[in-house]
Amino acid sequence: MKETETTGKKDPAKPGKKKLIFILLGAGVGIFLLLLGSGWFTKQPQTDQETTLSQREELECYRADLERRIADLCAAVDGVSEVRVSVTLSGGFETVYATEIRNGVTVYATIGSGSSAKALIVAQNPPEVSGIGVVCRGGGDSAVRGTLTALLSSAFRVPTNRISIAEAG
Repeated sequence: MKETETTGKKDPAKPGKKKLIFILLGAGVGIFLLLLGSGWFTKQPQTDQETTLSQREELECYRADLERRIADLCAAVDGVSEVRVSVTLSGGFETVYATEIRNGVTVYATIGSGSSAKALIVAQNPPEVSGIGVVCRGGGDSAVRGTLTALLSSAFRVPTNRISIAEAG
């Protein structure tokens, strides 16, 4: 038998397996924490193109809803049927942000801190209706045209010169 086996002492030239495992495990946890902190495992934010696309979709849904509401309103008028509507909007949605005055300078109020800070949104105003076109049965009658023009002008705050009513053919 060898002398090291009989005494139970380890050979000082060979490092302990437990020590090596702990070092490797610590290095692995350290790398994981670095990747986690750098955002490697988090969901990537939307790109500008995806954001623009969703804004376009939102604007188109708003326009379609307005056209449906206007068509329903016009169809409720006596002598009007088979209504089709087209709406022109000026611009897009307007986002209003909260502001505060710091040292005489107006700055946006934010929520969060550091890179996660986001401006506080107070309101999101819809785009203004800049024109309305209506094609319907009964639109050729001047009394119906006048009634629809006055109705749409007051309901949607559109000048009468930006509302056009035509007879469906």
